[in-house]
Amino acid sequence: MLKNVEMRGWLHMNYRELRKIYYSHRDQYEEEYQLRLQGYSSIRTSLYPHLMQRDTVKTSQYPLFVTLHLGISQLMETISQQSQRISEIADTLPKIAHDQFYKEQLYQSIISTNEIEGIHTTRKELVDVEKLLEEDPYKTEQIKHLSTLRMYQQILKDEFLQIQSLEDIRGIYDQLTQGEISPEDELDGEFFRQKSVFIQDDKTGKVIYIPPQKEEQIQVMLTEWIRFINDHSIPNLVKACAGHYFFENIHPFYDGNGRTGRYILAKYLSRKLDKFSGLVLSQQINHHKQDYYKAFRNTGDHLNRADATFFVETLLTFIKEGQENIIQTLLEKQEQLHRYKVKIEQTEGLEEVEKYILFLLAQSKLFVDDKRDGIEDRSIIQLANQSNHHYSKKKIKDAFLHLEERGILTLIGRKPSQHYLSDYF
Repeated sequence: MLKNVEMRGWLHMNYRELRKIYYSHRDQYEEEYQLRLQGYSSIRTSLYPHLMQRDTVKTSQYPLFVTLHLGISQLMETISQQSQRISEIADTLPKIAHDQFYKEQLYQSIISTNEIEGIHTTRKELVDVEKLLEEDPYKTEQIKHLSTLRMYQQILKDEFLQIQSLEDIRGIYDQLTQGEISPEDELDGEFFRQKSVFIQDDKTGKVIYIPPQKEEQIQVMLTEWIRFINDHSIPNLVKACAGHYFFENIHPFYDGNGRTGRYILAKYLSRKLDKFSGLVLSQQINHHKQDYYKAFRNTGDHLNRADATFFVETLLTFIKEGQENIIQTLLEKQEQLHRYKVKIEQTEGLEEVEKYILFLLAQSKLFVDDKRDGIEDRSIIQLANQSNHHYSKKKIKDAFLHLEERGILTLIGRKPSQHYLSDYF
């Protein structure tokens, strides 16, 4: 058996769950906990989550903390660098390409965050709702996904999400879930739920977590959470991830906790990093749900004493991997768009207005998953009229006809009119 000093060094080099240390080297357990909690590299919060032992609440006496070991520091540095890279690439994209790519990421983020909750959402549903919002941005009817899409669109607009009160939290929840909460799950407290709930494993039916049971306690914990997320002395990414854990630990609503928590997290990351990094996290969580839930349960195990290090590391890894996917996709699309541009310039017999139209349609083709969600003729006419050339509506329509005759464009819709690049390109 290793000596005490050797054991401590080994434990820190190989950061393990406190729970595992409890079972393997119980004599080192308390000392290791104190070393982590009081260590120079640790962030000790004023958040006291509910901790579980088997299927009962064991305690809430330990403060949530994060140890900023080398792995986490490296992840934060990488994420920061990759966020800058994403912004650099995205900023070089023409407007249509940029906006279409953002739309695709927005759709995937909403589909993913709903799927985590067991809500099936199709891409077509979101496209149809977005068209309704384009026609009337202030539409108030209770239409499925309308409120969710409107809220996520705010990420692109870079609107600041300020949370200073319990009313602010309730307001976000109401806007995000409007028309999508069943009557039996409607809130019955002053701001939140006032009845007890518990969370079960979907497969086994076993109780895996019991959140705070009274609204009074929920309000106290969320008030402390508000203080925490507005504390500028804590590194942004650590605060975002640890804060997300604590919000979900509180579970203030009967339904919509995950969606609300992930939206707040996405909105925060989009301001501290870039808009795409903010959207990608829900996709990554959906792809790695078991890893996410495992990290959540580990942090909530009473023997781990609210050590959120593994949870933070898990979410940071998700962000990093999601960013890598974004960068790879953007670079591939950027290269493809360049090839389109070269081919357009090399195609003989094209007028400048026709080249303009083709480049807009090339952007649309590359950056949407479904060709029918691409740019419509009326949008091209509007953009062409607003361009430096001020192409007239008639000139644009004549160009469409000419490109159709040459087999370069295919008409894929009439109401509204819409064209698509043919296999010529």
